[in-house]
Amino acid sequence: MTLQYAASGEKNRWKAITSFILKYDKYLMLLLFGVVSALITDKFFTLENTTNLLKQNAALGIVALGQLLVILTGGIDLSVGAIASLSGIIAATLLKNGMGWPLASLFAVVTGAVAGVLNGMIVTVGGITPFIVTLANMTIFQGIGLLLSKGRQVFFDCPEFLFFGQDYLFSIPVMAWIWFAISLLVLVFLGRTVMGRIIRGIGGNKEAVRLAGINTVLYESLAYIISGVLCGIAGVLMTSRLTLGSNIIGQGWELIAIASVMVGGGNFTGGIGTVGGTFVGVIILGLIGNIMNLLGISIYWQQIIRGLIILLAVFSSSRKKITA
Repeated sequence: MTLQYAASGEKNRWKAITSFILKYDKYLMLLLFGVVSALITDKFFTLENTTNLLKQNAALGIVALGQLLVILTGGIDLSVGAIASLSGIIAATLLKNGMGWPLASLFAVVTGAVAGVLNGMIVTVGGITPFIVTLANMTIFQGIGLLLSKGRQVFFDCPEFLFFGQDYLFSIPVMAWIWFAISLLVLVFLGRTVMGRIIRGIGGNKEAVRLAGINTVLYESLAYIISGVLCGIAGVLMTSRLTLGSNIIGQGWELIAIASVMVGGGNFTGGIGTVGGTFVGVIILGLIGNIMNLLGISIYWQQIIRGLIILLAVFSSSRKKITA
C-alpha cells in the first residue's frame, strides 16, 4: 500500500511539473534564450542592444497582433507581409510625388484595410479556405507592389516622416512605443469589448455563436480588416525606418507572425491565444535570430531552425488543449 501511495505521489509530482512547464513554457523559453544571449556576449543587457531588439521587431510585432486576431477566429493570413510591403510602397510613392506624410500614411493604412476587406469577404462570403484565399492574395498584392514600384526601390525626401521609424522617445524607439500602444489597444479590444469576445468565440465554437444570432460573417471579416490595418501601419513604420519603399519589405513576415502567435500559446483551431503571449513570442524569435547571427549560423540553417520552432510551438499548444 505504501508503494502505491509513493508511486501515486511521484506520478502527481511529474504531472504538476509537466503542467507548470506547459503553462509557462513561453516565459521559460524567453528566460533560457535571454541567458544564452547574455553568455554569448556581454553587450546583451546594454540599453543599445535592448533598443535595437525592440526596433528590429516592432513592425513584426504589430503584424503578429493582426495575425493573432485572425488565428483566434480559426483562420490564417498568409498575405500580411505582402500587405505591409504594398502599403509601404504606396506611402513612399505618394511622398515622392510631394504629398504630405499624414495623408500619405493614411492612404497606406487604408490600403491595408482594403486588402483586409478583400481577404475577409472572400473567406466568409465566398466560403473559401483562408489558407487558399490569403495565399492567392499574397501573390496579387506582391504583383501590385511590383507594378507600382516597377520592381525598384522607391526613395523619397521627407525628414518629418522619419520620426516614426528612426527617432527615440525616452531612449526607446518611437516604433516600439507604437507597438506597445497597439498591443494595449488590442488587449483591451479582446478582453473588454463585445466585438473582441465574439472574435474569440468564433474560433472557440463558430456554430454556437451563429445560433446565438450573431453575424459571424461580419465579425470574422473584422479580424481580417484589423489585421490589414495593422499591416498597413507596420508598412508605414518600416518605410519610415528604411527611408524607402520596397517589395523586399515584408518577405517572410507571414511565417514569423504565425510562429510568434504559436510560440506565445496560440492554436490553429482558434479561440486560443493572448496579446501578452504573442508579444513574448515576437521577442523570443527576435532573440533566436540574434543568437544565430552571433554564432554565425548560415541563413539556410536559420530557416530550418525556425521551422522546427514552429513545430515545437504547435505541439506544445496542442498538448495544452489535450491536458486542459
